[in-house]
Amino acid sequence: MERTVLVAGYTWVDGQVRLRSWEGRALGHTDLVGALSFRVEPGKWCTGLHDGDEVVACPDRAPATRGTSCDACFARDAFRPCMTCDGFRCPRLSGPMLAWCRQQHHLYLACFGDEEIKVGTASDARRNQRIVEQGPLAAARVAVAEGPRIKQMEARLVAAGFAETMRRSRKTVLLQGAMTEVHARSLVIEATHRLKDALPREDHVLLHAPIFVAQPELAVRSRSLPVHELALEEGRVVDGEVVGAVGHLVFLRDPDGTFALDVGALKGRRITWNPSGPRRRAAAQLGLF
Repeated sequence: MERTVLVAGYTWVDGQVRLRSWEGRALGHTDLVGALSFRVEPGKWCTGLHDGDEVVACPDRAPATRGTSCDACFARDAFRPCMTCDGFRCPRLSGPMLAWCRQQHHLYLACFGDEEIKVGTASDARRNQRIVEQGPLAAARVAVAEGPRIKQMEARLVAAGFAETMRRSRKTVLLQGAMTEVHARSLVIEATHRLKDALPREDHVLLHAPIFVAQPELAVRSRSLPVHELALEEGRVVDGEVVGAVGHLVFLRDPDGTFALDVGALKGRRITWNPSGPRRRAAAQLGLF
């Protein structure tokens, strides 16, 4: 049945990718399994804001002007100050956001297939899920403390040379690399030996032996799949059977081959599931990659 939704993001649940989307004012989800068929609609739209208690839809249903937000939602988002905070000078927060900030958080190190090691943070409830969403070849939690302390540790490690971000395009390229998971794990372990040199003595007690986060079986077996990127084109229909997924990529197979769909790039897009009428397929799926 044809229906149009606004994609709010993606996550991993029970070993598979789940697309979160707004259908009117209701936030729902779709597990990306089996046969998929959707059309990418024109424009990019605001995906809403966190009001301090929950994520809510954009009240104006406005076009996106700041990433995947409109100016008004960007300014009012209660979660955004925590996204940009380094833990040293915490902004004024609402009661619920302050409680979230002060809860237990985790510091992790991740290797995506080259010599660079990324440092990141995750809330306690999402300590594994957050890492799986990133799609690393190997990753381990290495410290635990309340949010501001973990943020401070992250900032100090970035200043010491650890990577703060890893672009989705770079992760996609590294999927085609030759590095093994064993090698990636060894690089993460080596990186843990540099942590104490980069952190003040009072932070050393917060460190613990690396706890590696297992990648979903679907992601492990998908690393051997060819990476023919599927660019999102307005008005085009994406069709295929889900045969794999790693982090932000979902692999679709059709009679012409296997294609990598960046579900992170769908955020802020309206898509129509099971579209009727003429079906202009994505150029890559016509064998033009």
